[in-house]
Amino acid sequence: MINYDDVQLVAAIARAKSVLRAQATLGGHVATIYRRLRSLERKVGGLLFERIGDALAPTSRAEPFLEAAADLAERLADVDRRVAAQDDRLVGPLQVTTADSLLPAVCDCLLEFRRSHPEVQISLEVANAFADLRLREADVAIRPTTSPPETLIGRRAATFSFRPYHAPKSLPGWIGFSAEMSSVPAARWVDEHVAQAEITLRISGMYAAAQASAAGWGKAVLPDYLGKHFGLLSAGNTIEQLDSDLWVLFHPDLRTNARVQTFASFASQWLQRRLAAE
Repeated sequence: MINYDDVQLVAAIARAKSVLRAQATLGGHVATIYRRLRSLERKVGGLLFERIGDALAPTSRAEPFLEAAADLAERLADVDRRVAAQDDRLVGPLQVTTADSLLPAVCDCLLEFRRSHPEVQISLEVANAFADLRLREADVAIRPTTSPPETLIGRRAATFSFRPYHAPKSLPGWIGFSAEMSSVPAARWVDEHVAQAEITLRISGMYAAAQASAAGWGKAVLPDYLGKHFGLLSAGNTIEQLDSDLWVLFHPDLRTNARVQTFASFASQWLQRRLAAE
């Protein structure tokens, strides 16, 4: 019989793309993990992974294991959310995720919240991609977006605009964005309106673009709150098609969780005041 440990083994190797990197999840010695994998492959009658370059890729025999792992993850996340929904304590962990462009404001917001609630243990993940709140990758997401996921609920904290900014003494060109930022509206605007020859630097984050502009690399299309945070000068008018909203979001199952509700209410009001002041 295939058991939970078998599913966990295949899923961990598939995620890590190597046995060595899967060791961090599975624990134990690498040789032991290899022996477990070879034993399981004998049980199912063939290879579960094939080597492509430097990575291990799952074969068709591994697909049922990966489907089972995904199903188990969803079921455990459902249990986790249902248990968390009944937690009425302002004590314990709170996981927050946000975009890099909001880092200065969110750090200040979290610090102020911690002063009022010192027993809440806050962790912050900074990423441009949305965390999966359904799988409890985070409890609360603070995101700039005009279309928050329909599976989440929350509060719109503010509306903000974008425009070009630059430092007083900078190169005459523009800062562009790398391919991983291609889905960001500001990055698309730069690609559509600025000639390649005018790009002095490509960079992989909004906050990093503001830092580069402040260092003198050229003009950068930034949200107003970020341009002002770095003391940059306006280099053009508001780009109306880039207007966006700031949302504080969480999973509906956590609407009764004390830490999530208290923080979401605090953060939406605090960020509204902060962005209005900027």
